Amino acid sequence: MNRFTVIVCCLVLLLFAMPLQAGDDEIDIDALSIPELRAEITKIEKEVYRVFNLRTEDESLHVTCHRYTPTGSNISREACEPNFLIEARARNAKNYQDGFDELLDTEGLLAETSTDFDRFNVAIEGLADDYDYFRELNIILSVLKERMEELR
Repeated sequence: MNRFTVIVCCLVLLLFAMPLQAGDDEIDIDALSIPELRAEITKIEKEVYRVFNLRTEDESLHVTCHRYTPTGSNISREACEPNFLIEARARNAKNYQDGFDELLDTEGLLAETSTDFDRFNVAIEGLADDYDYFRELNIILSVLKERMEELR
């Protein structure tokens, strides 16, 4: 982490130590309960994905959120993943069903898509460098997640 990033993070942490004013609403991160904090994190994550998708031309890098039910559970969850990962998983499942390939676990799937993840990371870093709003969203998200960890 470079010195500029550390300074920005410290400034943001100082700002969040005080109540924030967003129009008529005040948000005091320290006063948020775990469910309220989780809701704020979800809201900011959705905005991060929305902005990233709007500002990124390569649709394979776009983040898509979908609901799924894990094996052995009746409780559905939401997963947000880049399209290239969703497509790689579907392609692998199809090839496995057709007898052309073995079914990859998460580690294997990540290894297979490592160059795509490199492109994904470059796109995120580039957007954060070029677009203040996106960078600020990610800083806020980081602060909220740090607060969640403090409460656990």
